[in-house]
Amino acid sequence: MTETTTETATIPEQATGPTTAEGQSEYGGRIIAALESAWTAIRDRHPDVPRVVMITGTVQQHGGARWGHFGAKFWSVRDEGRRADELFIAGELFARGGRSVLQTMLHEAAHSLAAARGIKDTSSSGRYHNKRFVKLAEELGLTGPQRPISVHGWTGVTLPDDTAKKYAEVIEDIDAARLPYLGAPATASEGGEESGEEEDGQEDGDQDEEKPKKGKGRAGRRFRVECECPDPRRLQITPAVFEGGPILCGVCKEPFAAVDQDDE
Repeated sequence: MTETTTETATIPEQATGPTTAEGQSEYGGRIIAALESAWTAIRDRHPDVPRVVMITGTVQQHGGARWGHFGAKFWSVRDEGRRADELFIAGELFARGGRSVLQTMLHEAAHSLAAARGIKDTSSSGRYHNKRFVKLAEELGLTGPQRPISVHGWTGVTLPDDTAKKYAEVIEDIDAARLPYLGAPATASEGGEESGEEEDGQEDGDQDEEKPKKGKGRAGRRFRVECECPDPRRLQITPAVFEGGPILCGVCKEPFAAVDQDDE
């Protein structure tokens, strides 16, 4: 699962719309239809991307705000005797435009490919995105970040113009389906994942760098990181050291990832 940068979204004011029961019932349906159509377009280009149960809702999810997430085998399909994956896209993300929605969906599609192929693309309970995630995202047409960020790693994949052109009709359909949203400014992670997905060039729901503490530069408060060994080793480092580049474990050869208090 996707998702992750924290970012404030600019939300348009609510427009006057249908007030009948029939009119109201069309709102959710047209959003889901646009998302399902977009996912079908992604799968047409990349057949390895699995089918999903598409859901939407508020950006404020349990565990934090997020633009989107992918959940492997979240749903039981009783009549087919199998389990289905889930893709969640926050309704407020539509206010950012079809291009932002598509970027988040492709971010989550990279996670779906990882699940389908048995690739470990994240660690630290899905927060830290490694370079295997970037490789999958690039396969789907996204552009990888130049460097990782603290806690979330290489999550900041972005949608380049050439890929956006290939999905021009999809972006237009998403824009046509969106609804104006009235409420408090939304902050979310991408991709998310506490995802998503990362916008304004760093979206998926996934990225604001930590602000330096006044008078302390990027030293900041030390936090724990751990490797991916079965019996992980842990270190305490500053944000400046973490952001300077991956710290690799000599045993498992994987980068140390940040550990939240809840994980300990």
